[in-house]
Amino acid sequence: MTKIKLIASDLDGTLLTSKKEITPRLYQALKKIDEMGIYFVPSTGRPFGSLPRDIKDLPFLKYVITSNGASVYDAQENYDIVQNFLTPEAVDITLEIAKELPVIIEFFKDGKAYIAKEVFDDLSPYHLTESHIHYIKTTRIPVQDFFGEIERNKSALENINLVFSDMELRKQTWDFLQSKDHASVTASSPKNIEITSKDATKARALEKLCQVLGIQRENTLAMGDGDNDLPMLQFAGVGVAMVNGEEHVKNAADLIADDCNDFGAAKILEQIIEQKGVLE
Repeated sequence: MTKIKLIASDLDGTLLTSKKEITPRLYQALKKIDEMGIYFVPSTGRPFGSLPRDIKDLPFLKYVITSNGASVYDAQENYDIVQNFLTPEAVDITLEIAKELPVIIEFFKDGKAYIAKEVFDDLSPYHLTESHIHYIKTTRIPVQDFFGEIERNKSALENINLVFSDMELRKQTWDFLQSKDHASVTASSPKNIEITSKDATKARALEKLCQVLGIQRENTLAMGDGDNDLPMLQFAGVGVAMVNGEEHVKNAADLIADDCNDFGAAKILEQIIEQKGVLE
C-alpha cells in the first residue's frame, strides 16, 4: 500500500481530454484530492503562459512543473521556485542544425512561448491540423527579429521546440541531437522535438519540489502518456501510464489508466479518494 501525498500529472493526452478540457467528473475528483491535503501538480511541456484556461482557473492550483521541468512555478505567489535554463552552447548546437530545417522553431522564456513573425503569419507550409494552428495562434508570441531575440536571451531559455511535418526528418534530427549530448532531447507529441537543459526533466523538477515540500518519492504518484513523462513515472512511487500512451511508457508504468477520453485520470483519483489517500 502507498500513502499518496502528491500527484503529478501530464496534461495533454493524460489529464485533459482530446478537446483539452477538464471534465466535471475530473474537476470534482481534483477538488476532493485537494480537500484531503494531497498536492496536485500539473506537469507539462508547455510554458506557464500556454497552460489551458481550465488549469489556470483551478482555485486550488499551487505548483506547476512547466517546460518539461525547466521551471517549477508557484502559481499563487507568481514566481519560479526552480529554474533550469539551456546553456548558451546548447542553444548554439541546436540552432546550428534547426536553422537549416523546414520546421517551426519556438523558444520558451519566462513562461511564454515565442515564434518568428513570418512563420506565425503563414503556417501553411507546415501541414498542421486546424487545432494545432489554433493552439499556435492563441499561445505563441510572434517576434520580428526571432534569432536576434534568441541571441539576446541565450542564457535564459527554458526550452527550444521544433515542430516537424516530415517524420523521417524528425527521426534523423532526433538521433543527431541526442548524439551531441548537449541537452535533454524529448517530445510531448509525435511531431515535435523539445530541447531543454540536461537538468530539466519532469522527474528532476518533481524531485526538487518534493524536497521543498518534505515529501518522500514513495509518497508520490505520476501520470503521463509520452516520452517526456517517462522519467517522472520512473521516479514516482507509483507511475501511471494512460492506455492511449506510447508503448515504452506503458511498459515502464506500475499501472495503466483508461483513455484520457474515458475518464482515465479521474478513475485513478477516485480510487485514491475511496481508499482515503492510499493506493493498493
